[in-house]
Amino acid sequence: MTWSLGLSVGPGGVGSAVGLAGGGVHLIGAFPTIARAVHAAAQVGDGAPARIVLVHPTGVTVGELGRHLGNLALAGVTDDDAQLRTDVEVLHALTGRRVLLIDADRDLIAGHPGKTEPFDADRLAALVAKQPYETTVALTGHPETRDRYHVAGRDYAPMIVERPALAALALQVPATTALVSTPRTAGALRRRPALPLVWTVVPMIAVILLLLLL
Repeated sequence: MTWSLGLSVGPGGVGSAVGLAGGGVHLIGAFPTIARAVHAAAQVGDGAPARIVLVHPTGVTVGELGRHLGNLALAGVTDDDAQLRTDVEVLHALTGRRVLLIDADRDLIAGHPGKTEPFDADRLAALVAKQPYETTVALTGHPETRDRYHVAGRDYAPMIVERPALAALALQVPATTALVSTPRTAGALRRRPALPLVWTVVPMIAVILLLLLL
């Protein structure tokens, strides 16, 4: 049976979801590690997933992405075509609107594509005012930390987004949707091998010989 794997990483853990051919998308749950999230999803699917989507917080470094991909490989998922999407990209693709995501866990406002800045209620108001009728304000984070942010953004009726649910939402975004802020493949984050020394030395010798002949 063909199936897809969706994962969402964040400060609170890893969300896991599966998409089944003809069976819709199902949220498996939240787990402390990628390995456990993959293991739980694999109990539903059969064989290797045909599609893998990894959702990560907007603004994470390449090093952090590499660590997540390394954990994915250790969990037995080595598909080089794993799609990387930011949380804001997923919400933007699903709503078709400009999204401002308040990340309570990191005290940030995240926008599309890939822009983050420290949370400030006045700054949020200014950002919304730029496109008031085309902007959706969303809020994510642990319930114990997001309450004060919900109060600060109450005028914009923020949409509460649980990070684990992003794993399921990402599978609803067509695979052909263009990415903006992150590489498409895991291989894009790997360091390429250095050129052999001979390819560095040969051009230098050629230049020296040319100068001697002049």
